[in-house]
Amino acid sequence: MNNLKKISTILSNGTKVEYNVILTFKSNQTNKNYVIYTDNTLDQTKKLRFYVAIYDPTSENPYLGEPATKEEWTEITNIIDSVIPVK
Repeated sequence: MNNLKKISTILSNGTKVEYNVILTFKSNQTNKNYVIYTDNTLDQTKKLRFYVAIYDPTSENPYLGEPATKEEWTEITNIIDSVIPVK
């Protein structure tokens, strides 16, 4: 049984793309909510390709934006490193 949560987006050409949610969390430092998700493809180094966005969990259609500061990316990277096993 597949219990993965999914998010989707519509590309500019009208194609709907679905992603698997890896993790959601709220940062104590920024007070923002983040979602880490993947399209299950691998990058050039054969590592799982993932994406990160800011979202509003209270909204029916949450706005997805990108983390902007170095501090945000440092925190996100640390969380990802602690959750996703390195092979």
